[in-house]
Amino acid sequence: MTPAKSSADPWNRGVYLVPDAARILRLPVAVLRSWVCGRMEDDCRHFPVGQFTTDGTGADRHFGFHSLIELFSIAQLRARQIPMVTVRQARAELMQRFQTAHPFALEGLMTSGKTLLKALGDDILLELGTRGQTAFGKVLEPFCAGLDFDQASTLANRYFPLGRQHPVVVDPRRAFGRPVIDGTNLTTEAVMALLRGGEAVDNIADSFRVAPAAILAAKAFEQQKAA
Repeated sequence: MTPAKSSADPWNRGVYLVPDAARILRLPVAVLRSWVCGRMEDDCRHFPVGQFTTDGTGADRHFGFHSLIELFSIAQLRARQIPMVTVRQARAELMQRFQTAHPFALEGLMTSGKTLLKALGDDILLELGTRGQTAFGKVLEPFCAGLDFDQASTLANRYFPLGRQHPVVVDPRRAFGRPVIDGTNLTTEAVMALLRGGEAVDNIADSFRVAPAAILAAKAFEQQKAA
């Protein structure tokens, strides 16, 4: 399968190599690469989760913010013991039903036991893999609580890797999608470089007109990312 090419403006869609995504999502590079590119094992080809929109080839293959969020969603589903074959089938079904290249970046995707659900409205859910049968019940645990969504497209447009209570955000419209302090273009990597260079937290906060707590959050993210 040849990955689709993206013509979107990189200033607005973010740019991520597989190792970049692995650092942000705190997942093994090899795992993410297998989800995007597939892998060879015992002379048997393991296909990727699906067709991801990418640019470049080999080690330079990169993708945008919505693909990053899809990988985040896949990781959440796998953590809930959803079989990869189910994940692959659900992604293909969502792609067809909602006519989007990024189905796992849609608002309302969640899991109940080992059934994938897509919210259609208040307490109305579509059970994927059941030929469109709807289920009625209250959504108990959306696993995308750390995401913001665009109201028009219903696709994710911001990701809070430490949770909404912390001011670190991945926003494709800022710093090419690198993690930044919310409301600024100050990357967490830049903050960490200054701290390693001996700058005090208060001095950095004063220089960039952010709260000291934001600098500490950026530090916490970088330290967690490297863990």
